[in-house]
Amino acid sequence: MKNINPRASALILAAAMLLSGCRSAVHPSPGSGNSLASGEALITAEPDQGAESGSGDAFSPASSEETAPSESESLEPDVTLPESESESESESESESEPESEPESEPEPSLEEEEPSYESVGGESGDAKEDIDIDASDNGYIFSEEDDFFFLVNKQYLLPEDYEIETETVQGSYEMEKTAAKYMRQMIEAAAQDGIELKVMSAYRTVSYQKRLFERNVSSRMESGMSYDEAYYDTSINIAPPGGSEHNAGLAADIIDTDHWDTYTAFEDTKEFAWLQEHAWEYGYILRYLKGKEEITGYIYEPWHYRYVGVKYAKAVRDSGLCLEEYFEEYVLSEGEEPSFPWQKP
Repeated sequence: MKNINPRASALILAAAMLLSGCRSAVHPSPGSGNSLASGEALITAEPDQGAESGSGDAFSPASSEETAPSESESLEPDVTLPESESESESESESESEPESEPESEPEPSLEEEEPSYESVGGESGDAKEDIDIDASDNGYIFSEEDDFFFLVNKQYLLPEDYEIETETVQGSYEMEKTAAKYMRQMIEAAAQDGIELKVMSAYRTVSYQKRLFERNVSSRMESGMSYDEAYYDTSINIAPPGGSEHNAGLAADIIDTDHWDTYTAFEDTKEFAWLQEHAWEYGYILRYLKGKEEITGYIYEPWHYRYVGVKYAKAVRDSGLCLEEYFEEYVLSEGEEPSFPWQKP
């Protein structure tokens, strides 16, 4: 046997000791606390950040409608979620908008002295000053305040070439520019009184209205209704394309922040009470009154407000009549058809 160099023996011994230490580190004894399993437990114990995403999806109001809330779509009458003949509900507005025409407050009581068409708006009280329409808007459909006082319903549809200029009222919701101006003023005045008004539907295009109507018919048929039943039930909640005041840019669905998904509860809020007292000052009326469903063709909608102009709003409100009745009683002669701003020479 060959003699081993002492220096080499020392090196071999050191290497053996080092190897033994590494093995101990890789395979620690039980209870050492350095196990891989312990590290894995720390990783898997981290919270799953996506676990509650479903709860966030639950609150997706229309907006715009929309949604409006979208701003979204809102809310159009459908009784499940009110379209009110009710989202600027641009075509991108959320489709969670209500699908039924909103309901409303107790009807205003008739005044002792019946208003006359000629004197309408004569006693405006605290009403805002009459609008000052830009005279340079040659050819624009609304050139004077009287132009806003007309009917839009299932019988009187908007013309195919109807065009308006819109402005933002709240969030992404838009309305015809004059109606928008007064809506913004009304929202601001309410805020000063501690009232928060939330717009859930405003201007919407006719093409959007068509999709909304068809979607609601389909939804009802999927729930078991026949086509005729589904069409009728939709028609008393949602206006036909071109027959909605939202299409005219003159209507908004308004609610409070606590009842975005239950429109009918809006009637019992302080926001609704404020609107009953002050909406006329800004040219707005509650359009679909309780007890007038057979005349308007829509359910009661406490959330749906229509701009008719400061000049006429108080008289209409005080009459206790829906707009169709008011025109028949005070505006039109027997057998006369209503006129419209787009018919002006």
